[in-house]
Amino acid sequence: MKRFQGRPRVVKVRVLVEGSKVQEIGYRIFLLEKALENGVGNIYSRNVDRDKVELLVDDEEERLERFYHVVLNERPEGSSVDTIKREPYSGNMLIPPIDRYFQFLTLEQMSRGREEIVKLPGFIGAYLEKVAVALGGIDYKFGEVIERFGLFGEQAKGMNLKLEKVDSTLGGMDEKLSGMNDKLEKVDSKLGGMDKKLGGIDSNIEKLSTLPDKIDLLPGRIAEAIFSKEKKS
Repeated sequence: MKRFQGRPRVVKVRVLVEGSKVQEIGYRIFLLEKALENGVGNIYSRNVDRDKVELLVDDEEERLERFYHVVLNERPEGSSVDTIKREPYSGNMLIPPIDRYFQFLTLEQMSRGREEIVKLPGFIGAYLEKVAVALGGIDYKFGEVIERFGLFGEQAKGMNLKLEKVDSTLGGMDEKLSGMNDKLEKVDSKLGGMDKKLGGIDSNIEKLSTLPDKIDLLPGRIAEAIFSKEKKS
């Protein structure tokens, strides 16, 4: 029967490195490199006072012991260490994954300028150099974009002046069209009066058109009148 194997024990520890020369020499970079080499999952370090480096580690106990052995026995070049103390960590701080801490430390070193970047050892220095070059290229491209926007602004200004002239011309045309509209309204009014007069003329013409018929009937009516008069006499 197989014996059930539980999960590896995970522990959190605080390591305090103290000495006359443990800051401004890349000690935290050194700790990060060794943590990466030993597969540490969660790590954070910071400078404390002027002579200490605090290291927080959160990982499986076996892996942490292997990493701590390296911290005890290896030193970055140029350092001077007096004591290294270790104790369980029970604080409230969430110890970040090593890749997040790597990003944090990268940005911190970059903020110190190129001189600090070239001092970084191994792959970290090379990585930061590439990032610095990339950022420099981005800055150059932004400069080009700003310059082009400046030229575009000048062109837009010229276009704006031309549009103002067009708007002024259209305004004059609008005034002329308004005057023409007034004149057309007057013409329309006169045509309306003429239409009424033509209507009267047309009515008179209709009356005149019936006159020949009336003339044709006139002899018959005269004859009827004479005959009627003779009959009475």
